[in-house]
Amino acid sequence: MINFTMPKRQGDKKSKPNSLLRILYWGLVAAAIWFAYLNIQPYEKVVALLSGKAVNGAFGYLISVIPIVNGIAAIIGKGITWILGTILWGIIQIIEVLPLVLYNNEKFVQTIISSADSRSSYQVKDNDDPALRMLKKTYNKLPTSVISNLEILKIFTYTIDFLICITVYSPVASGKFSDFFFILATGQWGKLDYGNLALALITLFAIEVIISLIVWVGKLSYAIQESAK
Repeated sequence: MINFTMPKRQGDKKSKPNSLLRILYWGLVAAAIWFAYLNIQPYEKVVALLSGKAVNGAFGYLISVIPIVNGIAAIIGKGITWILGTILWGIIQIIEVLPLVLYNNEKFVQTIISSADSRSSYQVKDNDDPALRMLKKTYNKLPTSVISNLEILKIFTYTIDFLICITVYSPVASGKFSDFFFILATGQWGKLDYGNLALALITLFAIEVIISLIVWVGKLSYAIQESAK
């Protein structure tokens, strides 16, 4: 079982460690909110970049020269890009964090293991119709294939996330992917912008690290509560 709830107050000798866990819990929640706000910005910039390219240049110029209308359009456009950027960030974060949450849920893991061990499988025959053969193979791989596909999706999402992060926080002066990978391949470490690289890595992994710590606090709090019974 996984516990994301705030540690409860305990009496006597259990109160001190539980109070520390409460402080740590709220500190992690505050850090998660802060990093979420910071991490949404790169995605908002990517959405703004893509939407800017999608708008016709002549139409955009016409709007920009009309008084009042240009200001209202800018405010609306900023709001829309923030909403879309937040949605994009949320989808990516859910896919990246979901395996961590699921793997720390004992009931989920137990259900998958029990289902995989007790599940019957179909024999794939040479004379089976291709569609039937495909369905048998698909069924035989369940439910573990769901986990495998989730891991593949996670790797794909991290790749997209990494490309978004180094696009906004480019670790090379030119801002080109090719230059970045060329510098890595040739070992020209002095040409890297380590500040931007750190920002990219923080954007990439900060939320998952915080969620991992929240899970750890939840498990530790649960253990303390169980030992107090």
